Amino acid sequence: MKNLTVAFYNVENFFDTVDDPKTSDEEFLPNSLSKWDETKYLNKIKRIAQVLDSTVDGVALPDAIGFCEVENKEVLNDLIFKSNLKARKYISICTTGLDTRGINVGFIFDSSVFNLMSSGELNATNALLPDYKTRNILFVTLKFKSTNELIYFFINHWPSRRDGELETEAKRIYAAQTLRNKINEIQQQDPNAKVIVMGDLNDNPTNNSILKTLLANSFPKEGSNELFNPYFELNANKQGSHYCDGVWEVFDNIILSQGFLNTKGLHYKKDNAFIQNKDFVLFKNYKTGEQRPNRTYGNFNKYFNGYSDHLAVYVKLEY
Repeated sequence: MKNLTVAFYNVENFFDTVDDPKTSDEEFLPNSLSKWDETKYLNKIKRIAQVLDSTVDGVALPDAIGFCEVENKEVLNDLIFKSNLKARKYISICTTGLDTRGINVGFIFDSSVFNLMSSGELNATNALLPDYKTRNILFVTLKFKSTNELIYFFINHWPSRRDGELETEAKRIYAAQTLRNKINEIQQQDPNAKVIVMGDLNDNPTNNSILKTLLANSFPKEGSNELFNPYFELNANKQGSHYCDGVWEVFDNIILSQGFLNTKGLHYKKDNAFIQNKDFVLFKNYKTGEQRPNRTYGNFNKYFNGYSDHLAVYVKLEY
């Protein structure tokens, strides 16, 4: 058996140092309070690459990687060509986005492993909320060269809980329904289609948006259109990808259609979903023993030269 690895990483404000007049990116410029300059930008690239290079048994890079909180395609290309990622033949795709801060979702894949068939964006903004905008969902179809199978990737960054979990839940449910509708279209054409949903969903696997709207759980009913979420079990085991108010939560998920649960072609083997929680990406408070992601910036623009406020997640698939 051979392995293919798919990863997702919320990289926390991965901005370049150039002012984009179309977005509110002033927080991350050399003359801002954060003093976001070329040195810090290159350090950020180095940190992201270090995390990705430590996912596949600590010795290799993933074959396909989704991102959120990236400013544009240019920062993804800098990540590829200004780090050890240049050893792979990655191609980048990024949403144009509606978020006024210029935060988008992106995706890179090794073109020696996959052929790009198509890409597009799904608008996850509810038209009934005129003053509200959120990130588009990136939709990428690749053909896996080794098995000649089509893989449908969806990269997400659903609305945050900043204004309260219950107060913002309807926005995440709307994003989930937008995604579910597109997956339904694919499954109507091919019930065994191989679909991979990844992203910072700003909800745990047990929340309504994922469990009831997206229909993703740990034991999908065979023959149904339900999805398999291996992070349901990690959440039950009190693991987490994001730390807030003293609680670890699994906001970052990689969810698979049931086409990956048989042994034909590219498939998922039990217990091959992971959260990258190695010591170097964690900050430890030695007084309390508390650990949390070692982020780039803290409160009041304090620069930590860390990694992200989220941990990367990844799954290994076999063929």
